[in-house]
Amino acid sequence: MAEFIAAFFLVFAGVGAIVADQQLAVELVRDSFGPLGIALAHGLALAVVIAVVMKISGGHANPAVSIAFFVARRLSFQDLLGYIGSQLAGGLAAAFLVKRIFLASAVNAVGVGVPALGAGVGTFQGALIEVMLTFFLVFVIWGVAVDSRGPATLAPFAIGLTVTFDILIGGPFTGAAMNPARWLGPAIASGQFAHWGVWLAGPILGALLASLVYETFFLDEVAAMPVDFDDDDEEEELAMTTSKPVVTVTSPSAMPLQPSPPPPPPAPVPPPPPAWSPPPSPPVAPPSPAPSPPTSPAPPPPAWSPPPPVAPPPPAPSPPTTSTPPDSPPRPSEPESQ
Repeated sequence: MAEFIAAFFLVFAGVGAIVADQQLAVELVRDSFGPLGIALAHGLALAVVIAVVMKISGGHANPAVSIAFFVARRLSFQDLLGYIGSQLAGGLAAAFLVKRIFLASAVNAVGVGVPALGAGVGTFQGALIEVMLTFFLVFVIWGVAVDSRGPATLAPFAIGLTVTFDILIGGPFTGAAMNPARWLGPAIASGQFAHWGVWLAGPILGALLASLVYETFFLDEVAAMPVDFDDDDEEEELAMTTSKPVVTVTSPSAMPLQPSPPPPPPAPVPPPPPAWSPPPSPPVAPPSPAPSPPTSPAPPPPAWSPPPPVAPPPPAPSPPTTSTPPDSPPRPSEPESQ
């Protein structure tokens, strides 16, 4: 969606400026702002919209720029398709909106702002002009937006100014589209497709050439010299080999003085003694419980044995018997007392 908005801004502002210039020059018979005003409208619109969407999508607003990012392995193929589709749709929507809301006489007089070749300019010559103009644009993009050493905060204005001077240079010859979306939207809205290769192949070739030159001669130098220190000793060794000592010469014939050795490091200060604190009391062990008497294990139950024989009880003693002599007669019983 961000790339749709970016392309919409650029095409609407550029085509709208061309239509407004035509309205001022012909319909109202007044002095128009001419090529300078048209160039500034393109450049300012692009600078503003890039500043808005740069942190979202990068602010390409141009299929040729997106293709260069893809070839440089800075954009995936899936993202490339989404970027190009959004940019073409944004340019097409802007062209039809200009055709719908502005005066038809002014819109038709400029062909909805579609780029066209100047008088006497051939197809091949026009394509070369578009290649060079796009080369300048994409080279600046790589220098200020891709290279981490570039002024990223000034990138939108640097890119917008590049578009401005490109249009001032190539506008009279090819329209200085430098952008397939800038050509395709007005071309469909106006139905003019003559010399289509100039504005499709030219910007793409120029963008690829600029990215290749910058990646090869400027970015690869930095990437080929990584600085990685394994430990402090290697870092100190590298610093000693690369740093130059300061030499003081008093006269042409005097020998250079050696740099004075660095002052010795200050002696370490012993830490202050800790504040007095009472010695910790020894830990008191809890009283051990009294040992319990050892308990003997219960004897195992005896194996079964038959009960012992029971002895017969002793015979009961018989009462004593008195023997009477056989010759004595029985004793008469005494009478009972009344």
